[in-house]
Amino acid sequence: MEEPQTWRQLLGRVTGDPQERQRIADAVGVSAVTLVRWAMHKSNPRPDNLRPLVDALPQYRKQLVELIEEEYPHIFVRNSETKDISLEIPSAFYARVLSAHTTTSILLRESTICTLILQQILEHCDPQFKGMAIIIAQCMPPAPGQKVRSLRRTFGRASPPWNSHIEYHTQFLGAESQAGYAVMAGHFIVVQSREERMRTFPSHQSEEIESYAMFPILLADQTAGCLCVASTQQHYFTLERLDLLQRYADLLVLAFEPDKFYALDNIALGIMPDRRIQQPLIASFQQRVTQVMIQASRREQRLTRPQAETLVWHELEEELLALQLRLHAGDKKD
Repeated sequence: MEEPQTWRQLLGRVTGDPQERQRIADAVGVSAVTLVRWAMHKSNPRPDNLRPLVDALPQYRKQLVELIEEEYPHIFVRNSETKDISLEIPSAFYARVLSAHTTTSILLRESTICTLILQQILEHCDPQFKGMAIIIAQCMPPAPGQKVRSLRRTFGRASPPWNSHIEYHTQFLGAESQAGYAVMAGHFIVVQSREERMRTFPSHQSEEIESYAMFPILLADQTAGCLCVASTQQHYFTLERLDLLQRYADLLVLAFEPDKFYALDNIALGIMPDRRIQQPLIASFQQRVTQVMIQASRREQRLTRPQAETLVWHELEEELLALQLRLHAGDKKD
């Protein structure tokens, strides 16, 4: 019999028997149907499902670990420093987030909860300030009848060597980015070294980053965007740390209103230009907003500042997508 080439093929083979399939499902804590969907590549496991899956199949442990790491590189690496941080979100912090969700006005709820969670992640996962950046990239609301074309960085926190004002650095991200890939795939991705990053996402590089992990913010089969975590340390993202960060990504669901979530099959990201090309256009944002409001006033149209900002973000998104197409066409001619 031909050897399985992926962990999904191996899973499909060993779960062919219904009784064995149910045994494994019970051990992992999922349904038998979920195992079938994993095997058929119709859905993806959470980080905290992978170790129980390996434990449920001790006779295939070595082979299964190797095959899983081909899809999720170094996910089973154990870092000796993992014990330096708690691997559980404090119950008191859950209470703080729930309190913010129930007591904060709807206009401030998103920013309040996002800021609260990002700051907690930074303090929890980088207590010794070795270098971590955490970003939320939200889905850009699409035009009526259209699909989501890009993500936009909206909130951020970081420790040195990153700029302390990283939360103010707006950027559009598309299918070329790590965050875009994770959102379109509907599951987390992890890259554990600079060399691996150069092979997988050469257009998005930062000298400070050694490893990163991206977690879609999911509510059933809908997403609001992505939690992006970057570290200056190679192989930082052990399975235990991925489990922890996945729980923070789950908690971020409370930050967003239902209309900020979009069905995964309505995500069709375009390609965005390099950050350095984006910045001159993004720098004109406030001036454009003011112009839009002045023009609306002259036409005696009622337009709030948030509405004007939404219009300008859409303008910038369209301009950047068109600009990238022109740049790509120019590269082909050359």
